Amino acid sequence: MWIDVMGSVNTRGRFEVSSEKTIKEILAEYAQGIKDSKRLKLVQVGGPLGRCLKGGEINNSLSLYKEDMTGDMILFLDELMCPVDYLRFLTRFLIRELRLDNSFTRKLNELVEKIANGQGNRLTVEEIKMELEERRVQNLAEERTREIFHYFLGNFKEEIEEHIVQKRCRNGICRGLMVAQCINACPGEVFVPGYVELMKRGRYEEAYALMRRNNPLSFICGKVCARPCEDRCRRGEIEETVGVRALKRYAAEMALEESEYTEKRLEPKEKKVAIVGGGPAGLTAAYYLAKSGYGVTIYEAESRIGGMLAMGIPEYRLPQESIDREVELIKKVGVEIITGIRIGEDIQLNQLRREHDAVLLATGCHAGNAGPGTEIQGVETAVKLLKEIKLEGRRKIGKKVLVVGGGDVAMDAARSALRLGATDVKVISLEDYTSMPASLEEKAGALQEGVEFLSGYGVHGIKSAEEQLTGVEVKRCLSVVDDDYRFAPVYDEGETLELEADSLIYAIGQVPDLSYIDCVDTAKIRFIEEDFFETPVKKVYAVGDMCGPGTAIEAIAAAKRAAQTIDRYLGGEGIYDGDDIEVPETNLDCTTWDQKATEEKILAAQERCSSFCEIGESYTQEEAITEAGRCMRCDRNSQRRLWLK
Repeated sequence: MWIDVMGSVNTRGRFEVSSEKTIKEILAEYAQGIKDSKRLKLVQVGGPLGRCLKGGEINNSLSLYKEDMTGDMILFLDELMCPVDYLRFLTRFLIRELRLDNSFTRKLNELVEKIANGQGNRLTVEEIKMELEERRVQNLAEERTREIFHYFLGNFKEEIEEHIVQKRCRNGICRGLMVAQCINACPGEVFVPGYVELMKRGRYEEAYALMRRNNPLSFICGKVCARPCEDRCRRGEIEETVGVRALKRYAAEMALEESEYTEKRLEPKEKKVAIVGGGPAGLTAAYYLAKSGYGVTIYEAESRIGGMLAMGIPEYRLPQESIDREVELIKKVGVEIITGIRIGEDIQLNQLRREHDAVLLATGCHAGNAGPGTEIQGVETAVKLLKEIKLEGRRKIGKKVLVVGGGDVAMDAARSALRLGATDVKVISLEDYTSMPASLEEKAGALQEGVEFLSGYGVHGIKSAEEQLTGVEVKRCLSVVDDDYRFAPVYDEGETLELEADSLIYAIGQVPDLSYIDCVDTAKIRFIEEDFFETPVKKVYAVGDMCGPGTAIEAIAAAKRAAQTIDRYLGGEGIYDGDDIEVPETNLDCTTWDQKATEEKILAAQERCSSFCEIGESYTQEEAITEAGRCMRCDRNSQRRLWLK
């Protein structure tokens, strides 16, 4: 049979396909996979009213779906697909193309449009469900529409709720919620084009103040942010993306160096808030609550403030003095920070509840997951290693080091091992190199420094002599996740390798330590409804990695929303995040169209491996202004209110 293969694939077109081919085989053989190695998000067989497949169903043959095919088309969409926008397309298709213009399709279109334009609420979703249930379907098109809506409401609930609660379309597709794709991609919705324009004009303090309205750790993020904004930069569709992170670093650095940076806060209120944990989430929530007039105290168990920023990110990426500079600004708005005090030991959580009007738990994920053999000398977790390096000045490790894991923490551990004197460092990951979750820059940095990658393997056994690690046996991993993208590794037990090692480091994820909590059912902590942050205990809230792992900017964004929740609970009228800042209009300079991106500068591999000194360098003024000039100011096409005059 002939099939049109469409969507986010490398090869689109019309192909003659055997009906016995599976959908997965069609994707691989005819479509040549998803474009840019992105994640497959939606498969629809049979046109706009066809069957939407769940993960495992792509292993079924095409013949199984013949009855569902209202058209000879298979649509493959990647992670940039917006479910709200797709439902909007579907209702418009019914009305405009199929001429199915009745009360049912009109009502669905009206409700979806409300969500897409930021006017929806949770009742809007309930209205959609009610319309689907109460409608007595008149034809096949209505029946298929109901099935597709149920599929989307069930499988993309989180993204749809994001449109409703946060008024945000993460992919920057829904017109009423789109500011600029870089802004929508940023979990904190930092106004990127605005601070880039201000920085370009030399107005560094205003640029920094604009960043801090949504991110009080902007200088820190200028060094270590995962920069999702750059992945969605429209300039990248023409040539190279704008160096947003580097511009953030430069603007923040200039603002902090030029003068004594000061900020306004509201008149003090009588109510007090305790925050347990001084990581990015705790610091951010404290900042906004203190600026809004609340008395805020952070209780930090370690001797240093910063959480995993201070303990998990190596000094060569993020020096402690960089953290301290922004922590000092947070102190200046009235936040009291007490270090070296452990909740559950030095003071009980229930006592904090009695002494404060609200308590926010923001203790992050500081306990590393371990694999087999941790009782053997030479086997440890990456979290332990990185913490000992930064807090205790550890400078010893084995000569032959194996790091198990594929994320940024694994890269940090491997690169740190080289700096401790290891001569042979290998990273063992279940995924292949391109699929490893670590950022491209961290993987490239590790390769340049001499780290080897053994991709597609997992630990099979540990070798030791006299309780000292001597080697590790690994086995081939055939697949890491199932078709629903759930972690379900499949191994070839017959294909193994034996590797010599005197140090094995597990970097396979972290978990929160909830042992200090004496008043909340800890089993429910990780199931807190996002954007409400409430625990089952009155006036106790939780935020950040302890509710689920994420990046620093995700923790920062969630913490601001948590501060807003606490403010509402305490009877506030909304948190104060700073005054509006005028962002000037500008004429685009056509001479910048052929301007290549200015790369972030780092030390040469051989030079940077010899110590833990910071490897990144800031732009020069000329480089920063040139790079800022490459921004196309996509925000000016927004329907949402901006700080423009």
